[in-house]
Amino acid sequence: MDAQNTLQKAIGLFRQGLHYQALDQISRLLNTCPNEGKIWELKGLVEDSLSWRNTSIRSLETATTLIPISASGQYILAKNYLEIGKHALAKSVFSILLQRQDLPDRLLPAISSYLGQYPELTYLALDACRKAVKRDPGCAESWLGMACFMGKLHYPKEQIANVLRKAVTLDPENRHYRIALSNVLEQSGKFDQAYRVVKEIKTSELNQIPCAACLKKLIRIFSLAEDNTRHEICSNKLKQLQSTEIPTSPEFLPPRFSDPLNN
Repeated sequence: MDAQNTLQKAIGLFRQGLHYQALDQISRLLNTCPNEGKIWELKGLVEDSLSWRNTSIRSLETATTLIPISASGQYILAKNYLEIGKHALAKSVFSILLQRQDLPDRLLPAISSYLGQYPELTYLALDACRKAVKRDPGCAESWLGMACFMGKLHYPKEQIANVLRKAVTLDPENRHYRIALSNVLEQSGKFDQAYRVVKEIKTSELNQIPCAACLKKLIRIFSLAEDNTRHEICSNKLKQLQSTEIPTSPEFLPPRFSDPLNN
């Protein structure tokens, strides 16, 4: 059996979503090459795709005794530690992962959005966003993520506002960034500044906001600024939401990225 060809075949099957067929090829390989770390790592990744967390952990742990596993493998290992309640181990592995120089850019949004679900790991989610900003300072979404997690960690409002100003500067047409910045400014009592930020949102965009809480804050800002046109648009949209009872979500939260390993 040509081990390299069989390994490539297993990888191909995995990428096609043919997990059981991939595992069959991997089992054959391990019968003849039991000390090949790459095979054990692939096995752990396939098992994770099947939600076999404990089995995946054992395979990835075996791989780590044989080779330095990839950043993707380390990410899956850390996630599964967290999923089964081994929080201390997960925190340790995530901390090591975020220090890796070879950590792919595509993993950073997945790491930050995943860790953001756990209050005790919010600081690591912020670290992931900071790393993303350092690598690509022109990515407005990474700045928004930073601001979100800074807010959860109770950073000073002015620091958060400065980060959001950067996001607005990078993507001035994005209403989410403007609403996020106005939200922080409104909380700080800076209504004039908040109004100057949100008055740049197109009226057609205001009518698309699905968040009742955001609309209420905008109504307050437009009311204080005596901007009757925008006040009326937001009020009518709020009434529409309330009458149809559409579930809403805050506009200022960064979107959750899909896990790139599953794409």
